[in-house]
Amino acid sequence: MESKNVSLINKLSFFSLVGSLLLSVFFFVPYSSVTADASKGFLISIGVIASVFFWLIARLMDGKFLIPKDKIMLSVLSLPVMFFVASLFSSSLHTSLFSSGFEVGTFGFILTMSLIFFLSSIYFQGEKGLSVFFKFLFLGGAIAAGLQLIYVFLGNISFVAKFFSAISSGNFVGSWNDFVLFMGLMVILSIFTLEFLKLSKKYKIFLYILMAVGLVFMMIINIPFVWLLVGLFSLVVFVYSISIQNVKKGDGEKEKKLPVPSLIVMIVSVLFLIGGSLFGSLISRYVNLYNPDVRPSLSATSQIAWKAVKHNPFFGTGPNTFAIDWALWKPEVIKDTAYWNLDFVQGVGLVPTFLVTTGVLGFLAILVFMGLFLWKGVKSLKFAFGDDPSNYFMMSSFILAVYGWVAMLIYTPGILICALTFAASGVFIGVLVNKKIVPVYNISFLNDPRNSFFSILTIVVLMIVAISGVYMYTQKFVSIVYFSKGVSATDNSVESMSKSERMLLNAIALDQNDLYYRTLSQVYVAQLNYILTDKTLSEDIVKSRAQSVVASIQQSASGAVSVSPKNYQNWVNLGNVYSSLVTMGVDKAYENAVDSYSKALTFAPSNPSILLARAQLEFLKKDNESAKKYIEEALKMKKDYLDAIFMMAQIQTSEGNLPGAIKQAEYAASLYPNDPSVFFQLGLLRYNNNEFTNAVSAFETAVILNPSYFNARYFLGMSYAKIGRTADAKIQFEILNKYIPDNADVKKELDKLNNPSSADSKTVNNKNTANKNIKLPIPEKK
Repeated sequence: MESKNVSLINKLSFFSLVGSLLLSVFFFVPYSSVTADASKGFLISIGVIASVFFWLIARLMDGKFLIPKDKIMLSVLSLPVMFFVASLFSSSLHTSLFSSGFEVGTFGFILTMSLIFFLSSIYFQGEKGLSVFFKFLFLGGAIAAGLQLIYVFLGNISFVAKFFSAISSGNFVGSWNDFVLFMGLMVILSIFTLEFLKLSKKYKIFLYILMAVGLVFMMIINIPFVWLLVGLFSLVVFVYSISIQNVKKGDGEKEKKLPVPSLIVMIVSVLFLIGGSLFGSLISRYVNLYNPDVRPSLSATSQIAWKAVKHNPFFGTGPNTFAIDWALWKPEVIKDTAYWNLDFVQGVGLVPTFLVTTGVLGFLAILVFMGLFLWKGVKSLKFAFGDDPSNYFMMSSFILAVYGWVAMLIYTPGILICALTFAASGVFIGVLVNKKIVPVYNISFLNDPRNSFFSILTIVVLMIVAISGVYMYTQKFVSIVYFSKGVSATDNSVESMSKSERMLLNAIALDQNDLYYRTLSQVYVAQLNYILTDKTLSEDIVKSRAQSVVASIQQSASGAVSVSPKNYQNWVNLGNVYSSLVTMGVDKAYENAVDSYSKALTFAPSNPSILLARAQLEFLKKDNESAKKYIEEALKMKKDYLDAIFMMAQIQTSEGNLPGAIKQAEYAASLYPNDPSVFFQLGLLRYNNNEFTNAVSAFETAVILNPSYFNARYFLGMSYAKIGRTADAKIQFEILNKYIPDNADVKKELDKLNNPSSADSKTVNNKNTANKNIKLPIPEKK
């Protein structure tokens, strides 16, 4: 029998764990641009560490450990060990150990998940604790669903939008896929509870409403993978319910009843699996949510895994480094897709990603853990056919855990789904302890002086580590807050740039993250451009300030490289920084830019944007032939690379070869027939070459593709006027005047068209203006 003090400390540990897990379901920071993922990660991490800290204090007070005696406990311990060792082989220790603190896939992440499993297996061994877990889970799901409904229907109201400003993804769980995965989990848990527990009428109504809301969100977002999961698990619940009734019927306990909730969910799932596209198109007429599900395919992930295993078969490339591996080894076919320049941070699934980042040993560790868990679950099924309330907890926790593990195998869920999966797995082991299926180690360390000394020393050290963990995660979260404030100041005013610099420096002081360094270097570049264009400053002041800012630019860009030297983005950023200094005559700026781009190319050899950046550098040096050579290399790598095509057109225009530039633009238009910006650029080139009739054709196409493309309308009107279609020109400028009535250039052209005699006298000596580069007078409407 534990003392009151030990009981109090255990309760603090218990509610730290439960509270952090279940509050994280709907937790976010109001009136903040900090993402919901970072907020949830912070809450879960701090809550778990606090729970560990209190658990250690309780062990120090009662002098004993009660730990489930099962191989699965050793297997979960191996996970953080393997991730830590793999981190030591990583190219960036910062990225692999903790990174920003809350990314899925780091050593810190897997350590937190393992602790969640461990603590859950200890604290959910009694029915009281189990009831608290499931009640809080239902309550958290209901609050998340309610907040989501408010956000969907009232999110356009200004004060509501400000309050929910952190919900950048559109929901309270993470990505929309994570949200619908969570709603599917709530649906499964609801039908299981309705089938197997005797509930009051109010509780039944609550669960039916939660199930209905979950299904509605699943219908709106409509992901076949989730429908398949929910359909399969509802089938399991349906069959399990009938099987149990058959057992009970044999004892004459009760009449059979049809498992209606699971049957309804199963039928709806089948309907959406078969006719998902039809139902989806009907629903999208009323509710249309943008939900891009872009991940590498299984084939692409396998290719990356093979390269990573060859690189380091035992420990991979380092936790949380998949983006680096993707840039280095991505399949050749990716360059022909719309995602050629997208850096994926995970593979097709979370568990397959671990094969890439932690090697064979890390991957086997997670598979062994999952295998032991499933084997234990299958063996325990024979105990589940009974009327004991703990049987409900056993099956519900097992189903939730398997649901989460399947999601982690074939999808990339966020930290909330992962945390609930590990928690449900631990809860399942706790139930097995409660039913005497799994025995318990009872380790007392106060009787033996030697064991007592080393045990107490170990506990104290772990407590210090826990306190350090709270401090570290708090630092990282505050640094994210500073970073969010730094990037939210987007205008180019002196005050805005100073605020960005100050916030980013604060973020870096707390967490030396390569993203922070890269962003800070771009702020300094903006400051440098402002100083160089400020006509109110004397030459000496400009020179002094510019030298200081140049040094800051180089230092911050180099800082990003030092944090993660194999991240090609850091080298590209360093190259861009030095390129911006070339025109200023900064010593060795060109050589350093060349070296940086070369390094970037070694870490992303199939990325043509690096070759284009090198071409732009040569163009700055007025070496057009070298620039063309790099553009040609980029186009060999990706023949439809639009930016490279227009870069070639820009070079040909600078050389006075407008016909050649027009051919490049026409080639671009043939590749991108639905891109209005391409036809706008083609129209400008034709306009500058006095091909006004052909310019009309290009500008008309641009306007047809995007009627709100004001720049295209402006030059379409100008082209109409050049070929004598005055009435058509007036129509275009009148449309522009309607939408942007304060624009002086539009009014000027309308006056010319309405008073042609006065306009002719003013433009008679300006016959060659068409050959000049046109300055766009009107911002494009977005």
